[in-house]
Amino acid sequence: MDKYKRVPKEKVDQDSIKDNEIRVVATSQRSARNYISYSMNLLTAEGEKAQDTIILRAMGRAVNKTINICEIIKRRVPGLHQLTKLESTTLVDNFEPLVQGLDPKEITRTVSAISITLSKNELDTSDPGYQPPLPESQVQTEQAARAKRQAAQKEAQEAEEAAGGEGGEEGGRGRGRGRGKGAGRGRGGSKGKGKGKGKGKGK
Repeated sequence: MDKYKRVPKEKVDQDSIKDNEIRVVATSQRSARNYISYSMNLLTAEGEKAQDTIILRAMGRAVNKTINICEIIKRRVPGLHQLTKLESTTLVDNFEPLVQGLDPKEITRTVSAISITLSKNELDTSDPGYQPPLPESQVQTEQAARAKRQAAQKEAQEAEEAAGGEGGEEGGRGRGRGRGKGAGRGRGGSKGKGKGKGKGKGK
């Protein structure tokens, strides 16, 4: 296929995507942190932007990424019901020849797809993909997580300052001893040389 180039696909019409729907892609342009932050903003917002339910969709390599994102969200927002649907979808890739005389090619491939619904409202409990909310002991809200991080940073800073103070005192004592020893050796050496010269002249 080195003599062909893939034809770019048409971009998805953003107007066709619902306000509570999130399309997760595998590219590095948007990290998992961005998806998590956006999803949590929808679930915790107030007013018109508030959403009780969000739907995350992904295909191919982005499936595992989406599962990890959902697990983190469930541990940040309490009381979320989950409904997971796995399926496969068919994609068609078109290729144009780079060399004259070759015909365009069309390749059909099947990829896995996932749709995960997270909702504050109870979902269909009879569905095989349903999961109840996590126990409160396994959920840590964003505010609690932020407070925990700040406390850990403060504790680490205080420990570093304490260690720095002890190091400074030890360093000061070490330098003082070094000077004292050096001076003593110097005086001893000068006396020895003086005696030696005196004896030599006398003889």
